[in-house]
Amino acid sequence: MFFSPLLTAAVSTVEATPSTTIDFTWLFLKMVIFLVIVIVLALIFLKYGAPRLRKTMGIEGYFEILGRKRLEGRKVLYFVKGPERYFVIGVAEHGISKIAEYKLDEIEGVGGDAQSKK
Repeated sequence: MFFSPLLTAAVSTVEATPSTTIDFTWLFLKMVIFLVIVIVLALIFLKYGAPRLRKTMGIEGYFEILGRKRLEGRKVLYFVKGPERYFVIGVAEHGISKIAEYKLDEIEGVGGDAQSKK
């Protein structure tokens, strides 16, 4: 800490001339070319790779949104069909919460009664 002015004074300096300065044009061009290559590869992956990855992982069609009811502002109720169950889910600004959960046979029984009364 006390020796830093002494070390700075001991370093020899040379005046900047065209032969001693670094030309950053080629470095800038390489960076732009590399950035374009990365963006093109990312777009190719998002277009072709991501949908195949979702299908192989079994994510496609796991849940299905059957209905949506907007309550106010950013508050929404969703009626979602999952594996062997139905869910009523509330979504608001602060988070997501499960309001109700029904088994498949409970819902089918209600739907059958409602259709027979019509």
